[in-house]
Amino acid sequence: MSVEQLFTKAKSQLTLKHPYFGMLASRLKHEPSQSIRSYASNGVRFLYNPDFMEHRTLQEIMFILTNCVMHHILSHQQRRLNRHGSLWQLATDYAINNLLHKNGVIIPQGANFNEEFKDMYAEEIYELLKEEHFSGVDDAFDNPDESDDEKKEEKLFANTENIDEELDPETESQWHYAASVAQEVAQKKSAMPSDMHRLAKKVKANNVDWRFELYNAVNRHMRNNYAFMPPNKKHIYRGFALPSLTSDTLSLCVAIDTSGSINDELLGAFMEEFKSIMQNFPSVKIELIIADAKVHAHYTFQGGEKLDFVLKGGGGTDYRPVFDYIEANLPMNTMLLYFTDGDGWFPKYPPNYEVLWALSRKAKVPFGRPLVIFNDN
Repeated sequence: MSVEQLFTKAKSQLTLKHPYFGMLASRLKHEPSQSIRSYASNGVRFLYNPDFMEHRTLQEIMFILTNCVMHHILSHQQRRLNRHGSLWQLATDYAINNLLHKNGVIIPQGANFNEEFKDMYAEEIYELLKEEHFSGVDDAFDNPDESDDEKKEEKLFANTENIDEELDPETESQWHYAASVAQEVAQKKSAMPSDMHRLAKKVKANNVDWRFELYNAVNRHMRNNYAFMPPNKKHIYRGFALPSLTSDTLSLCVAIDTSGSINDELLGAFMEEFKSIMQNFPSVKIELIIADAKVHAHYTFQGGEKLDFVLKGGGGTDYRPVFDYIEANLPMNTMLLYFTDGDGWFPKYPPNYEVLWALSRKAKVPFGRPLVIFNDN
């Protein structure tokens, strides 16, 4: 059986056993290449080494296709930001393979798989790997007793090769659309993969993974904060300069509603998510504002710092003072994440920066994006 025939059969088997993964895998266009060791994909092109693929089983090819498409669906290439490339690729591979394992996809020996990373996002895994990497440990997950040949075999299905081409917005949009269609088909067949919204408290009405959306919003905020000095060296050879990040530290404004309508349980939940943001985005400087009907305090934190502050409040809810405070004291702010229940006085006009409302219940907001992060029950 030829490699192309194996691909066709693998896609067919995936569609039968895992409709969601199968529909997405069917979009990959194959292209043989001797320039890579095993395989690589960037959402447009799927390159594979013919010699490598000829020796793969059907189950192994099913895994390869599924692993590749999930990198695109979870926007891992776009979420890399200024993280170390190979370490980020390793973290994303661990995250995906744990998800695939939970959904019955056979993970071949030689793939990046570790149950210690169960239910963790790539951002969280990256921080753990980075800590091990820069503490002088060569590879905390290798067996020191293994021979070099065994370690080479172990990394056989490690998806760490890249196609050095960035996806354009249209391609990203096409993958998001394909994912929504695949989800609709899989749900009709009662075959939607489990744990796709891992680590999330689901909103039953629309099944939104609020934490994934929240992390994407922060990632987008970081990507959008560009300056033309220094230029992005990757494109200088083409005769023009594209913007690059001015530094490794970017600012995010977070407001926590401490009004009387927010009970201790909700305040505790808001704080846990704030701590999660600090942990998963250590390069982001957090401007934390505590407010109810007025601003009680403003703290600045850098990732890794000890969170030491008092939650003052208990009065009514008025959002206007927070927006006035930001305008007066944080004029360069580009994003506000507001933890609240959505019951208060809003500004008459929206600000000139992005606003994300992290709501404890469904509520109408006059501007910005509402994201319900807790169930009512």
